[in-house]
Amino acid sequence: MDITLEKKDEVNGKLVVKVSKADYADKVEKNLKKIKQQAKMPGFRPGNVPMQLIQKMYGLEVKAEELEKTVSEAMNNYIKEQNLNLLTSPLLAEGAPKVDVEKADDFEMQFELGFAPTIDIELSDKDKIVYYNIQVEDKQVDDQIKSYRSRGGKFEEVDGYEDGDMLRGALVELDENGAEKEGGIKVEEASLMPKYFSNEEQKALFKVAKPGEDVIFNVSKAFDGKDTEIAAILKVKKEEVANYTSDFKYQVRTISRMKLAELNQEFFDSIYGKDAVKDEDGFRARVKADIEKIYGEDSDYKFILDVKDYCLKKVGEVKFPEEIMKREMLLNAKDDAQKKTVENDFTEIVKEREWSLICSKLIELLKVEINDEKVKEAAKVIARAQFAQYGLNNVPEEYVDNYANDMMKDNKQANQLVGRAIDIELTKAIKQTVKLQKKKISIEDFNKLFA
Repeated sequence: MDITLEKKDEVNGKLVVKVSKADYADKVEKNLKKIKQQAKMPGFRPGNVPMQLIQKMYGLEVKAEELEKTVSEAMNNYIKEQNLNLLTSPLLAEGAPKVDVEKADDFEMQFELGFAPTIDIELSDKDKIVYYNIQVEDKQVDDQIKSYRSRGGKFEEVDGYEDGDMLRGALVELDENGAEKEGGIKVEEASLMPKYFSNEEQKALFKVAKPGEDVIFNVSKAFDGKDTEIAAILKVKKEEVANYTSDFKYQVRTISRMKLAELNQEFFDSIYGKDAVKDEDGFRARVKADIEKIYGEDSDYKFILDVKDYCLKKVGEVKFPEEIMKREMLLNAKDDAQKKTVENDFTEIVKEREWSLICSKLIELLKVEINDEKVKEAAKVIARAQFAQYGLNNVPEEYVDNYANDMMKDNKQANQLVGRAIDIELTKAIKQTVKLQKKKISIEDFNKLFA
């Protein structure tokens, strides 16, 4: 077999593969003999079907299979031996002569190759990149503490309504005359929190609500016609919501108000573990530190986005084998929707490939190393964040460790964790390499940067 590489330019090339019968004939014969040994046909004992008949029935199919395997293996070995840095898989060249397995024994095949472009970039303290330090204000600490106290609080019945209270009672559909509709909807146990109504006028109708009294309001208007919320309250299907636009009578039975948990040692222990915090000042300091940590992760995220833009500009225009890249993506697309995504977003896809190559180069230059320990730590970071979403800040390390191990057992999640570990370690390395232009910023102004 003869394989030659023809380079069109620095990122496009062609492999010309010349195959003779001797390259695959033995494999074809061996495969046909194996089929003969297992073949069962009427009129012949098992294993005694004539080879001529086996050849007639299976010869072309086996020849095509072995030819494909032989060429594929030879190309892979050639690519590996020549250390070709490919960005795409070899694709049969468009317009190349078709392979006629039936009429020929010797073949010439042509495959198009897309090479990864050479990325030339270095970073040093001469490179200046903004790093945003998000400031934690008292309001954020107060809001987080209130959130914790709400989770640890309990509802108590009260005599009159205030914004944020929960009402329980019966919901009755009314007709156009304001009377109970015959055969209409009646929900005996309906819970309402008017604070979350979309319509302010409907919300205001509950300002003077009291247990034992009725409030007339319009459910459809209260939620601005949002079918999911309306269906949940009326206990009907979403498709039926449009049928219920009349007023309803709400017979208030009870009004409950959240009483926030007391700021005492029992409460501190429930959030951070026994005796981890001793007083309110210490609790506020711990809450502030937690918020600072989250803000630090947000700052790192923004930083790596800015590094991406900075590096893309610094590298400048990079030539890609766009034609073969696009052809491969369209061939691999599973449906028309994916093909449309390739067509519409191809420019951005190429930019992401470029950033991926830049990252690989930076990982090499900055000597970033990723091992199982760092992947495990990335998994723990995610695990702690997920526990924290439910207010669980003092989860024992054993549970965090087990959660992380479970994530790593899933192949899809494991690949994502490796990517996350790379992001974390690369961000650390770049922060230590470039000159950071640190800027203080409020969380409101920081969020505007993403608008």
